[in-house]
Amino acid sequence: MRSRNGYLLAEALCALALAGLLAVACATTLLQSRRALAATEARARAQRSALDALAITAALVLDAEGITLLGDTAIEFSVAVAASVVCAREGTWLVLPPARLGAPTALAIISQAPEDGDEVRAFVGDTITGLDAWLAAPVDSASMRAAPDACTLDGRYVAPSDAGAPRLRIASATIDPRVRMGTPVRVLRRGRLALYSSGGEWMLGWRRCAHGACGVIQPVAGPLQGPAADGFRVRIAGPGEVEISVNPAGARTSITAIIRRTDAGR
Repeated sequence: MRSRNGYLLAEALCALALAGLLAVACATTLLQSRRALAATEARARAQRSALDALAITAALVLDAEGITLLGDTAIEFSVAVAASVVCAREGTWLVLPPARLGAPTALAIISQAPEDGDEVRAFVGDTITGLDAWLAAPVDSASMRAAPDACTLDGRYVAPSDAGAPRLRIASATIDPRVRMGTPVRVLRRGRLALYSSGGEWMLGWRRCAHGACGVIQPVAGPLQGPAADGFRVRIAGPGEVEISVNPAGARTSITAIIRRTDAGR
């Protein structure tokens, strides 16, 4: 009996059919894996966006002043952008010392440059009542200038090596006349955190508020769920406690944290 060489057509077709089935099975498995990976990545991004929104809000609220809840989906407050001590007063201008690079201690901390519409607060003692208080006045203008002034001449607030360093100058026409050299000051900026819609997604945004109006919104974190799905909620949980809840887009559960402020009532 003669041995057979090669394959019959039926066998070849059967092999091709099996190979096709295996290819379809592999493709289906790969597609399902890619979909699962994409879903996992989407959930991870949503979780990160919620954590970012929560962390940013918590950091701002922790040291904020004048907190006002606007319903339960927005919050307005003031944050400090600068803190220092007055080293000279020139009429309506307050001159602050430089960062004192030549000395180990900085007398001026400026996270953002003060602007028109911010608020300057000076810690002033009342000689009649004996009470100390932070007195507020609007900032009319602010600038950085490196020029000789009373700070340089006095020498107590500017190190010799920093005599030519720029100093922040703040103008306020209504600042209390008792503010003088040595008075602690802070500059506050009013702003609002709230949800807003952008490109079909809900984002958490920040708006600077000045002169009774809030400006252009800037994105902070997102995407989150919309207001109807509690994408961002804030409430007063107790004395000195603010509860913040964020619900990321595509997630089933929200993330909640309670911020305990140690300076409640300030």
